[in-house]
Amino acid sequence: MAISFIKIFLLLLIIFPLDLSFARFCLTTDLQVHIINKLPDQSLLPLQIHCESRDDDLGNHNLAINEDYNWQFCEAFYENTLYFCRFRWGIKYKRIDVFNDAYTCLDGLTVPNLLNYCKWEVRSDGFYLEQYDSTTGTYFMTLIYKWR
Repeated sequence: MAISFIKIFLLLLIIFPLDLSFARFCLTTDLQVHIINKLPDQSLLPLQIHCESRDDDLGNHNLAINEDYNWQFCEAFYENTLYFCRFRWGIKYKRIDVFNDAYTCLDGLTVPNLLNYCKWEVRSDGFYLEQYDSTTGTYFMTLIYKWR
């Protein structure tokens, strides 16, 4: 009897192809990534960035001091969204993940992201992510990656 159910199921799959478009709804509300150039004011070198995911290439951008480059997206139910960026500042170069987890912005971090955005600041010593201190109820910037 179990074999006949399998045959019927396979026949239905052939007749009615599986449509997963219903699973393309948002798992969360719209998410945002913000990258802010916080390099020294006297720096004459532009901050060049190129961000992308598997589906979206956001292109090359030059950020002025204090400029905020940002985008928003919806994380689909069946996907694990990953956005990464390549940064160039003079002779310094770094490729980092800027989003891969809706709960903490980056997988492996323990501080939850209570907002719907991941805010990064690029500084002369590295890349800082905004996080929340539940004890004091304040937000602070944490060095996540160094330029090296």
